[in-house]
Amino acid sequence: MIYWKELYESPRRLTSNWGHCRIFAPEAYELVRTLQLVPIVHAEALSLAAYFPIVWRVRNGETVLCVLRSLLAGGLGHPVKPTHAGDGLPLALRGFPVIATAPTTGGDEVWIDDVVADQPTDIGAPILMEDGRLSRGAAQRIQAVVKLRQAIDMTHRLTKALASRRLLESWQLDFELASGGQRIRFDDLMVVRPPTSPDPDLIEHLREFGIEAATFIAAHRISLFRISILLRAARAAAMTKQTLSPEMKEAM
Repeated sequence: MIYWKELYESPRRLTSNWGHCRIFAPEAYELVRTLQLVPIVHAEALSLAAYFPIVWRVRNGETVLCVLRSLLAGGLGHPVKPTHAGDGLPLALRGFPVIATAPTTGGDEVWIDDVVADQPTDIGAPILMEDGRLSRGAAQRIQAVVKLRQAIDMTHRLTKALASRRLLESWQLDFELASGGQRIRFDDLMVVRPPTSPDPDLIEHLREFGIEAATFIAAHRISLFRISILLRAARAAAMTKQTLSPEMKEAM
């Protein structure tokens, strides 16, 4: 099973025939540079909270934990670029183009998204070496996916429990980006509601999941303050685009 299928265009199972194919740094791929909402696991929350708001996105009946990297589409308004992100690059993108898949009963399979790296900065690395072993670059991507696999089931359980206890509430974003009425709006995001005092639902949640849930919720609540950074970056990008010629706007 492939997690988060919407991230991938052309999934292919890794075989010995992939020896001639090459992979590149994550930022060489358009998806990594431009994706606004990136699915994550709870184990990443503590590091990602320093960069982005951590939210849940509700779409097609699914509630998925994500980071909101930008208020603008198309790679604009990103305050943290993939090349400079360090711990700010989510595991799903750190592992790209290796695909996040669930372990199978017949042994682990490696799947690759067969997409073009449209902005490579070097010659990349082969996926498989001549002796059939994974290259260092491919092994690093797979390690990121393994970390994701180890946490994704717990992330699903935490999310389901928060929703069933009605601890999630809508987080509607509606901002004016530039003069002339240009606005940006998000209606499908949710966050953990502010606790009441006392809050029996939250107490029960923490009793069930322990310190792991407490750390995660604390990181999530702190991360929401990063929305001001995203707003400044989006407004700066919008103003820059207004001053460009039509040709340059199309290039963006």
